[in-house]
Amino acid sequence: MFLTRVCGSFLAVALFGLGSAIAQEPVPPQPATPSEVIAQLRDQLRAQDAQLKELQADVAQLKAAQQPHPAEAPVAAAAGSAGAPAEATVAAAAPPDALPPPAAPAEMDSGGHNMAIPGGPIIKFRGFFDFNFGGGSIANPLVFRIVDDGCGTCGNPLTPPHTTFQAGEFDLFLTSKLSQHLSFLAEVVLGPDATNVFGPDIERYTLTYKANRYFSLGAGRFHTSIGYYNTAYHHGNWFSTAEGRPIMYLFEDSGGILPVHMVGISATGTVPNTEKLGLHWVGEVGNGLSSNPFAAESVQNFYSDRNAKATNFAGYIRPEWVPGLQIGGSWYHDDLEPSQAQNPLPIPEVTQNIESAYVVYFNSDWEFLNEAVLLSNHVNGTSEPFRSPMAYIQVARKFGIYKPYFRYQYVRDNVNDPVNLLKGTYYGPSAGLRIDFTEYAAFKLQFNHLYQSSQLAGNGLNAQVAFTF
Repeated sequence: MFLTRVCGSFLAVALFGLGSAIAQEPVPPQPATPSEVIAQLRDQLRAQDAQLKELQADVAQLKAAQQPHPAEAPVAAAAGSAGAPAEATVAAAAPPDALPPPAAPAEMDSGGHNMAIPGGPIIKFRGFFDFNFGGGSIANPLVFRIVDDGCGTCGNPLTPPHTTFQAGEFDLFLTSKLSQHLSFLAEVVLGPDATNVFGPDIERYTLTYKANRYFSLGAGRFHTSIGYYNTAYHHGNWFSTAEGRPIMYLFEDSGGILPVHMVGISATGTVPNTEKLGLHWVGEVGNGLSSNPFAAESVQNFYSDRNAKATNFAGYIRPEWVPGLQIGGSWYHDDLEPSQAQNPLPIPEVTQNIESAYVVYFNSDWEFLNEAVLLSNHVNGTSEPFRSPMAYIQVARKFGIYKPYFRYQYVRDNVNDPVNLLKGTYYGPSAGLRIDFTEYAAFKLQFNHLYQSSQLAGNGLNAQVAFTF
């Protein structure tokens, strides 16, 4: 009844106003019929009602923003204690369509920095993880440090690892475009070690300026352009066909002897007028690895134990007439100063050179990887360097969601080399099957047979579920 009276009042006022407007016209064109007038008034009422509802919703959202839910108070307090403004935390917890809280008056400003950047860059997240089950001798798993403090061939074998479920690397990959030419990426990894403790590592962080296809410059921590595998496959095991990295490309904290990480600057691009050949170049300058191979962290993220810098130059071609083919190589040089390390060693200066060459080919069905690396450490005052050759070959063939693969690898690290952690000869085959049971998750089953210079031949079987999220 009330609604009828209100509508009648609105109708009377509107009819009066309409009549006044019509009376002011000298000659009305074509007077509207009563039904048309009523239809127009109904449309106006509906529009006014919709506007009133929107205003009521806005008022409710403003009140909610000014008075956060009690459950959000501890979060805001925690953020404030860590140095971040509480209002930024509340705004981040609000629904995407909520209005931002009103700015605090100037006299109430506590001096904190407001992290909100209107129209600023957006961070994109991508995650990777793998879960494993391993059983067998020291040949499994190959992704952890291979300890060589026994002598299996002399009757003093190492204690074999137990069959176990194993958490892999929890990898968070972040990218952000700051401008048309400037971008940033970071890779934060949490992974366990032999002590069963998860440890966080910022594996990569690079700020890159790309002027054009011929030149880009990056600064930060990145994977050194030695060979192909190290820059093609990073910390997300979902990308790689096989269950783990080749021994020659093990990460430093897993016993690897190559400088697979570098902290410094990197420049890359294509060579003009070589489009058909697809000629690319890479130049890198950085701190290099610690001069003490037994340091707790061999990658020199902050402190460099010498003035000399490591340099690396790489090049490769991608010819147009053979799509999927890439041929390349690299040359790395560094001067180690063990006597000047934070924990000095009684070793003279060591000149380190690393040479690599590779041929890889990919198409929709086949995968071929062939790489070879020669590591040379020359101790000052000696006649000959300690040379450590290493190589692997990997072949895979895809049949729908199934991808069987085979890998054979060989690593011979000179046992007398004073700066190599991994010593001796390691070689053997690995055979496996990858099943992409969904678009973003894969199951891998891999058998390894490994020969070692000072150990009995070992066998291992690995099962892995790797996925991206």
